[in-house]
Amino acid sequence: MMITQSVGKRSRAMEQRLTKALLVVDSREDSWFLSGGSQGPLGCQVLDVKGLSAKKMPDFDQTLRMITEKSPDVLLLDSTLARNFALSVTIQVRDKFPNMPVVLLPDIRSVLTAPDSSREGGGPTGLAVGADHVTDGALVASDAIGLALLLTQGQIGLQHALLQMIVRDDLTGLHNRRGFMALAERQLRCARDMGRPMVMFFADVDGLKSINDRFGHREGDRALARAAACIRQTLRKCDLSARLSGDEFVALVTAAPGRSTESICARLRFKLADCSGSETRYKLSLSVGVAHFDPCKPVTLHELMRLADTALYRHKRGERWASDTAAVPPLIPYIPVMQRATSGG
Repeated sequence: MMITQSVGKRSRAMEQRLTKALLVVDSREDSWFLSGGSQGPLGCQVLDVKGLSAKKMPDFDQTLRMITEKSPDVLLLDSTLARNFALSVTIQVRDKFPNMPVVLLPDIRSVLTAPDSSREGGGPTGLAVGADHVTDGALVASDAIGLALLLTQGQIGLQHALLQMIVRDDLTGLHNRRGFMALAERQLRCARDMGRPMVMFFADVDGLKSINDRFGHREGDRALARAAACIRQTLRKCDLSARLSGDEFVALVTAAPGRSTESICARLRFKLADCSGSETRYKLSLSVGVAHFDPCKPVTLHELMRLADTALYRHKRGERWASDTAAVPPLIPYIPVMQRATSGG
């Protein structure tokens, strides 16, 4: 009773932050977990479960791609999966996402449908007591699964809080250099394996030293925070952005049809102009350099960053030259300086 009350309190406390679980099954019809068996006192409060049928995937790689796109907090492998398939998924997921828990669910349905001969010690028909015993065992298994996942959720929450303290920049809320390097390495590896091109943006705040000298470092910090907010609003949630150091920012974006570097820069320019309204004492602007990651000719993260950094400084040299002849240099050029990253440099 005390255990049940404790679990109930903890599940209510975490009710607002449900764990995103992805359940990989061979057949939804044969899954005890998806057919309502898990809807006990714990299961309905702990998880936001989405199902993924491996049978509908054309191949193993497509299953891994779907897992990557869903990005769950925890991966559940149903007992309906073939043993070799489940083992392969576990190995691949642990390699690509070492912090994602993988749980292999027990085969409860086979226990519930066990033949009568396994229910010894029952009543005159051999069914009554044995059936109760099997049902009780299934309920215990259900509670055990729910408790394990509840504890997993608590562990995930603690790990997430600690991780944010390590990989986030306090001033801007973006990733810091440490967080960006770790996540970008993983994204480039996935992009290479899945054949997805990516784009890296390097940017820095124009005239930050002047802002600090004229208005103080507190205003300089506000300028950095506003620039970071504009970058965050410009990009998608799945894109990776960070403040590397000082006034330097970086973003790693998955290339997609209809989403060109020009359109991204134009959106950022609009956000910055909106941020630099009449109430501000200066015009907030960024210089931007771009480099492309080709999965057919992959380069290292450090090489991609070097190429984007080189493109940034080419842009800045061009902008300084242009400012000598133009009253107001462009905030961000409509066609930013680009340099395609290839293995040959």
